[in-house]
Amino acid sequence: MIIINTSHILPDTPYLLDGTESADILEIPPDADPPLAPAGDITYHLSAVMAGADLIVTGKASVPLATVCARCLDDIRVTIAVKDLCFHFEKVRDLEVDLTDEVREELLLAFPSCFYCSPDCKGICPMCGANLNHASCACDTQQAEPEPDAAAPSPWDQLDALNLAPEKPAKKTIAKKPAEKKPAAKSSPAKPAAKKADAKPAAKKPAAKKKSKE
Repeated sequence: MIIINTSHILPDTPYLLDGTESADILEIPPDADPPLAPAGDITYHLSAVMAGADLIVTGKASVPLATVCARCLDDIRVTIAVKDLCFHFEKVRDLEVDLTDEVREELLLAFPSCFYCSPDCKGICPMCGANLNHASCACDTQQAEPEPDAAAPSPWDQLDALNLAPEKPAKKTIAKKPAEKKPAAKSSPAKPAAKKADAKPAAKKPAAKKKSKE
């Protein structure tokens, strides 16, 4: 276990911690594919300082591994190294702080997806299986795959025949409502003409009698 006792750290003085730890803490499965196993212990170089009641730890750690090259399948040994470790623990004055899980996690995160014997590994010949890093072969890799028959139907032809264009939505014809006929203005019935008053014959004045001369 990687433990720091903060009571041993003096103010304004870095506390150096160098040592090794068993690589078993990485918990690498024995049946890993591709094969992967620790080839030695974890080595760490740490520096711890107190900032008030907080602990700040920086440093580096590394571990050697035995595996196989992903290109040529040769057995190889690689070293996983993390050079910028930085941990912060709050309110741990006069306490023991275990850094084991933090160092383990940082190393595991540094594992690549594939391991190679060298960046320019040539791999193996796909025809005869010879390791091209050790010797060249006479295989013509350009003729490894038969040339496609031009007359043979291609599966891409069926894709070309598909009409992938989105269908245009049919235009909706909106039936127009017949224009509403406005009701004809009702003509008010003609008032009957006022009856003319029956003309009464004018009364004739009696003719004035002439006085006879006596």
